[in-house]
Amino acid sequence: MFWSLSSDLTTIRVGGASMVLTLISGDAPSADESGRNSCRIAVVPSMGLGDSLIYLVIANNLARAGYRVTMLSNHLAHFAPWLPALEMLPFPEVEDTLGIADAYDLVISDCGSIVTSAASDKARLAERFVFVGTLRVDTAYVHDHLPRLKQRVGADTASVMSRIATCAGPMRVLNDDSVSMVDQAVAFCQLKLGLGNASADPGFVMPHTLIPRRHPFRVMLHPTSYNEKKNWPHQKYLNLARRLRQNGYDPQFVISPKEFALWAPRLGEEFPIPRFANACELAAYLYESGYVVGNDSGVGHLASAIGVPVLTLFRKRRDGFCWRPGWGRNVVVRPVISVGAFRNSWKRFLSVGRVEKAFRLLARQHQSVS
Repeated sequence: MFWSLSSDLTTIRVGGASMVLTLISGDAPSADESGRNSCRIAVVPSMGLGDSLIYLVIANNLARAGYRVTMLSNHLAHFAPWLPALEMLPFPEVEDTLGIADAYDLVISDCGSIVTSAASDKARLAERFVFVGTLRVDTAYVHDHLPRLKQRVGADTASVMSRIATCAGPMRVLNDDSVSMVDQAVAFCQLKLGLGNASADPGFVMPHTLIPRRHPFRVMLHPTSYNEKKNWPHQKYLNLARRLRQNGYDPQFVISPKEFALWAPRLGEEFPIPRFANACELAAYLYESGYVVGNDSGVGHLASAIGVPVLTLFRKRRDGFCWRPGWGRNVVVRPVISVGAFRNSWKRFLSVGRVEKAFRLLARQHQSVS
């Protein structure tokens, strides 16, 4: 899937198809981009690692356009040395959360972030934060911040941030469920923020001590997710690992510290389960691995964002799966039949053999471009 925006800002191409959009010519960004360096923007994603990486695309594009950008995320704060274009900070304490709005000219926040957890009055929150949601956005969160911004920084500086001040609403600007959230974030940057050169680059600068895919036969298996209904049975993961080992691969399992006590006994001692203190340590290990196989979860997004081929096991057969890992050439494997409302039945209709076949496809795809 690819998409691009024509130079006249009127035509979007998604996967080879064109959708013509009518844009207001007056919304073009200011020609004097030097003023952006004095504009302080903060980006606050939701708690999840995958969501944080999607918002990282927005943050990095704003930084590339010249704005001074701070991103707040407990997951991504550990990546500060890898993200030199951004100031990376962890989430503040709950009692200090709403004060973020006073520390920056504008704060872009997900509708399910620490901001909305800190207070319940949507209208008052909307007056202080620019809410951009990955899902449907309650109209109570949509607010024009330009008048407030003019009072804060003056009309001239406010004009440099006018597109950001008026961008509240859904991140999904392309009406196509098959478009990945990464591509939706890029489209949002171009269409809503007026950043014509926006890209999917999350901004990672990898340490020179790390070698991409140093261990090409190491396959990292991630059997968990935030929702149990997304999880393929651990017995099947073990059987897949055995098949991969028979074919010369080095399968290992990825388990978060919070999950270790529950999952380590399930997986036993047959395969390595390396432990990591934070997401950055995990990313370094993934970066030097050959492949990642797992459920719909943040680990797959992280691997994809740093260039590691990912095979994602997805429970729905008839779904655009916009939340798939959106960087690079990856593969999604689904149940052989649609199971509809039979909640966990998909696990029976996604066999080890089917997943192994999808992995071979992923490996061939990578080998063909190596």
